[in-house]
Amino acid sequence: MKKVIENGIYLLVFLLPWQTRWIFEAGKISGGVSEYLTSSLYGVDILLVGLLVLALIYFRKNISTSKGFTSIYPFMEVKLLLIFLGLGAVSIFWAENKNLAFYREVQIILALGFFYLVANFTKISKLAFSFVASLILPTLLGLWQFFAQTTFADKWLGLAGHEANLGGTSVVETFSNGIVDGRWLRAYGSFDHPNIFGGVIAVGLLVSLSLLLNWQKEKTIKRIFLFFAIIIFSAGLFASLSRSAWLSLALGVIFMAATLFFQKNFAALKNLIFGSFVIAAVFLVMFAGYQNLVDVRVEGGTRLENLSLDQREVYFQQAKILIAKNPIIGTGLGNYIESLAKLKPSDQAWTYQPVHNVLLLIWAELGIFGLLIFVGFLVTLFWSYGRKNELAGALIIAFLPMLLLDHWLWSFHFGVLFFTLIISLAVGFSGEEKV
Repeated sequence: MKKVIENGIYLLVFLLPWQTRWIFEAGKISGGVSEYLTSSLYGVDILLVGLLVLALIYFRKNISTSKGFTSIYPFMEVKLLLIFLGLGAVSIFWAENKNLAFYREVQIILALGFFYLVANFTKISKLAFSFVASLILPTLLGLWQFFAQTTFADKWLGLAGHEANLGGTSVVETFSNGIVDGRWLRAYGSFDHPNIFGGVIAVGLLVSLSLLLNWQKEKTIKRIFLFFAIIIFSAGLFASLSRSAWLSLALGVIFMAATLFFQKNFAALKNLIFGSFVIAAVFLVMFAGYQNLVDVRVEGGTRLENLSLDQREVYFQQAKILIAKNPIIGTGLGNYIESLAKLKPSDQAWTYQPVHNVLLLIWAELGIFGLLIFVGFLVTLFWSYGRKNELAGALIIAFLPMLLLDHWLWSFHFGVLFFTLIISLAVGFSGEEKV
């Protein structure tokens, strides 16, 4: 049974990028549908619940288990997580949409259950390999979308269609002689937005680089696979045209290099530099063919780029208003958009968006105590693990642009599970005993 649970977790990680789901309650708002008010049952949720049931049966029979990395997880982090979970549960009582708040609380409970399974049943190197392997097909799909400039929808794979000529699709406007002459589709992969695709690939590159450092004596076939992954991930990261993801990778690599340097681990630093050189080479090749797209994303100043910045400012001001109305207890878990609709009832459905900052979003939903607990968790996490292992620190540092410049790590089902997975990798790799 233990082997079934372990392999089931690896399968879950492999399937995580695919958003197959059954929508049992579509969120209606202002005559339209909002993703942020929608409740769904995801395919990976079914597998996760099944694994949790097996784990309960396993421990009920008092079967001894091999030592996982829960033993190295300090009590403070566990305590903060439980308080955070309890705060979310209590917020259901004052939430406008109690069903949605309960749904979001269940998501967080499942995410903690996911961490529990990973901590007790997996080997960290196999978990990391499963994560890297899980991104191969989504990255190849994203590259096809970028080069072919088209997508397709498939309900069984959880894929939505995105056409470059339609409003709401993430594109980069191209110019010729100062005049807009096209809309270039950014790569989505198997995800809901290019920023999610880019952020996940950036983390995939950091994990691949770490495995490359740790697998110096492994079989050649494993190293070939890692170099293949690094090459296509680098191309996929470029194709996402996600500035926050580029920044995440840069911060992560710099932290890894600095840590190895101060540890005087020059052999590993040499391999990290070589892996980073491969990433840079792929970026240069892509840049040579698509410099105009990078120029637009880096320099800004175009209509769509200015519109994006203006919208982010609007979302920021909306968050300030909602926080000012309920600074202590918040609007209730998952009720940010619901409260925003009450504040501006006449807007169109697509205009209701979360603020692009996870910390402000948590403050708005769970109040100041929710924010302090979450920040405290991140700080203690870094203090406990980021200093022990270069990958653990790099992963936590790489989260910062995603947390401060976007919202998907909190507002999307995938984001919550992905956050849990990366925390699990950080904890596992920083353990004194590799599991």
